[in-house]
Amino acid sequence: MSVCPDHNWDSYSYSTDNGSVIVGFHTEADKIDQSKYPYCARVIITIKNPNDNGGPEQEEAKVLWDMEDRLVEALDAASVPCLLLGRLTHGGSRELVFQVADYTPFRPPVGRWIWEHDDYETDVSEHDGWDFYFESVWPSETSWLLIMDRRVVDNLVKAGSDASKPHSLEFVFRGEQAPLLEMQTALSARGYTLLDFSPEESCLVMANSMTLDVGEIFKESIAHNTLCGQLGIEYDGWGALTVS
Repeated sequence: MSVCPDHNWDSYSYSTDNGSVIVGFHTEADKIDQSKYPYCARVIITIKNPNDNGGPEQEEAKVLWDMEDRLVEALDAASVPCLLLGRLTHGGSRELVFQVADYTPFRPPVGRWIWEHDDYETDVSEHDGWDFYFESVWPSETSWLLIMDRRVVDNLVKAGSDASKPHSLEFVFRGEQAPLLEMQTALSARGYTLLDFSPEESCLVMANSMTLDVGEIFKESIAHNTLCGQLGIEYDGWGALTVS
């Protein structure tokens, strides 16, 4: 199987000195037996007409998605042992990141696919190991915070919440009693309200009224995660009831 199910994919972006990178990634890639796919192959397609963000315009995006589908179909048809686990879009390039069991069966279908799409400039970069994947595709701790904040907001909106209305966001922290008390004091000073403090369960819940603005919530999550690191406790995310 050369591509993992769509429901196990998510996306985020990060910035580099050369501009922004939009990333699609398989959310359970860290659970895969790396020894079965010890090689990394990046299929790099040069975008013909990149926009200001370095990605394709709508019509070309459809072409690139179709090219990706054709490549995956070719690899599946040849029973190539590989997995498509990442997709990078940046600086006028689209990269399809595969982890590969053996380059020998991988190269011929890719070569034929490149020949069939010779109107595009395409290259393949090969690497040993998973270093590229976990350095350039897999989310950092900070990126995971943003991804989780966005997921909660998306689920609330799907459930009927009006994102523009204030919601009582319930932030959860876990750890020893003394540092949890320090967290409570720090957040109370910032206008947070205590909802629950259960020393026997090592849990603190503090609430703050906010609209469902992912950017603003992410700032709070970053601040919470940083302070938790200093106090030696865990930031366990947030939840809220729907507000229509």
